[in-house]
Formats: sequence, structure tokens, C-alpha cells
Amino acid sequence: MEITEDQMKEINAQRKDKHYTAEDGADEAALKVNGTTAKPQLTSSPFVQQLAFGGSVYWNSDHMILQVCDIMDCLKVIEPEHEYVFLFDHSSGHAKKRANGLDVKNMNVDWGGSAGMDMRTTNIEARDGYIGPYHDENNPWMVKVGQTLGHVYPKAAGEEDSNVFVPPSPFNLTATAREEKESDVEVDIPIEKRKERSKHKKELIAELMETETGRKVGITNLWKLKLPALQEKARGVGIDIKITPTTKTKPGWRGRGIGLLAAAYARGWVDIENLKQYQSMKYDDDGNLVKKYSLQYLLGQCKDFQEEVTQLEFVCKMQGARAIITPKYHAELAGEGIEYTWGFLKSIYRRFPLAKKKGKANFEALLTKILSRDNITTNVVRKFSRRAR
Repeated sequence: MEITEDQMKEINAQRKDKHYTAEDGADEAALKVNGTTAKPQLTSSPFVQQLAFGGSVYWNSDHMILQVCDIMDCLKVIEPEHEYVFLFDHSSGHAKKRANGLDVKNMNVDWGGSAGMDMRTTNIEARDGYIGPYHDENNPWMVKVGQTLGHVYPKAAGEEDSNVFVPPSPFNLTATAREEKESDVEVDIPIEKRKERSKHKKELIAELMETETGRKVGITNLWKLKLPALQEKARGVGIDIKITPTTKTKPGWRGRGIGLLAAAYARGWVDIENLKQYQSMKYDDDGNLVKKYSLQYLLGQCKDFQEEVTQLEFVCKMQGARAIITPKYHAELAGEGIEYTWGFLKSIYRRFPLAKKKGKANFEALLTKILSRDNITTNVVRKFSRRAR
């Protein structure tokens, strides 16, 4: 879509001092791509993006999220009276799960580890589709219909959110065990089990930020570097990139994701008499899934987990638009026939002599010519769109 100079001025005036926010699901994408959440001033139409030939930047879901936000900023100025629908093909980037979304594969069976620590809350709207056969409304470890269920234990006693139900503690521990395992504990690693390992990115960045070199680069840019590059910087300032830990952290349940077992129990899907039977996914001797004892299956069948949207769908919804993602393995349906359009443009590209394609400048000039509206006419787009239907 072409944008006039006056329209661009109005769009940028609307964007001035604005940020990509957590509410619209774009803040993390902006930090990864731009190093800041601040919205930059647009200098050209965001509807078509061209990647640098031979560059090291690859288009991923974060770039797509920012493009959607930028396009919506334009549409709200240029075409404010319309409803907006985005059509995406089912690529791994476009179908990426929502950040902090409901995802059984991002949960451990129990509360240990970091899995599920950022999982969002969910509303228990009805018994049907949410509540299991073992539910007891008088059980303090079980959620009630109409409540909002949280998936992370409060970090400290007294920090509970009165508007969110979270099991008060792991239901399958005794009162003594709950107290003993409440907080993280630093324990010694037996001497015979101590092993040297490479330092993680977090460890290297923390040490680099204590040096003049690290502070000049900045923590945001350091996080953008891959591990080998960080290791090279660490060596340059005399930081050892290896470490032999002598202690380890034994995590407590405070501030941890409640896990599959507690989440399923809170909804009434766990038979306490057969507690030891439950696994993440349980199979019998013949390799068949035992559904009634498979926690991922039980939670995955709940309505809120089944209806969880992708990150792009969430971003579009928060922008006031709707996203449609075409089915897997059907490239012919993608983008209302965009694969047919690409095939058509490639056939044009092949007609040009090799001399027009040699050299970066010639190659880019040729692509600009081929991708112009002289070839991608409205009639051509509609023709291929009809074929995709």
C-alpha cells in the first residue's frame, strides 16, 4: 500500500514517544530486533519488507510481530473505518506459540525447574470443558467455576493475588515437607560428581558487565551476541570461560510453576487414590496412550488450552485486527495464492539475461523491477486468490 507524504507525517506523529508494549505482545520482539521498545519513526511503507542480500539477518516471528504493529499504525490513519484481517501461512514463525500462553509442553509434572514460571492465568468459565470428575468445591487446593486460575506459586507468603486462585502449596506434600521444600536451598555437590563446564551466557554477561569493555558494549547488545562471541570477549579481558561448580540450587516451590499434576488436580482431573499412576504421558506395554493417567492429555483437552491462540493471533487481536493462519502442509492456500504469485514472478525473473543478475546492485535493481505493481497487478493477485480457493 502506498503512503503519501502527508499520511506518513500523521502516522509518525501518532507514533511519537510511543512504545511496543507487553499488552500488545510486542515488547519482547522489539527488544530482540531493535534493542528498545520505542517505536521508530517510519521512513517508508511497512507493508513490503526487503531483506539485505547476503545479510546475516533472518526474518522471524519477532520481525513479523513488529511489521503487524507498524502496519496497524498506518491503517488506523489511512483506513480507520475498516475491519482488519491478516492472513498468514502456517510457518513455524507464524504459528509460534503465544509467549506465556497455556501450553502443556511448557510444564513439568511437578513444580521443580523453570518451566511454566511465566504461564498466564486462565478463567474457569464452566464445569464443562474445564472441570474433571474428581472435583470437590470444598477442597482448598481446587479451583471453583468462575475463578481465575494461576499457574505460578506466589514468591512469598502474603503476596497472593486475591483475584487469582493458586493452590496454596503442592497438594501432594505433607505439612512438614511443604515447609522444608518451600524455599531454594544451596547444597554441596559431592566431590566425585563435580564437573567442569562452560559458563552460560548469563554468567559471562554478568562478569563482562563488571568490566569497562562490557559496560561500553552494553547489556542489551551483549545479550544479542551468540555464546562463541561472548566467550571471545571474555577471553579478551581475562575472564575464564570455564567453571567447576561446587554447589547447586535445590529449588523450592515458592515462585515456581505449579506443574501439570497440581494444575490437573486443581481442576479435578486427578484421582487421589491412584496418584502414583500419573505421568506426563503414560503408555501401556503395547505403546498405547493411557489417557486417564496422562497429564498432558488431560489438561490439553480443557477448553482454554485447546483455544489458546498463537503469538501472532494474540498480537493482531490486541491491535484490533483478526489473524487467520492457513492449514499446515497446504502451500497452495497460503496467503490467498501467494505461492502462485511467487511462481509467476520467478518465471519473469528467468526471462532476463544473466548479465542483469550479476552483481549486488544489478540483482537488487532487477528484483525491485520484478516486484513492482507493473507485474503484481490487482487483476493478477485476484486471479491467484481465486485459484487458492
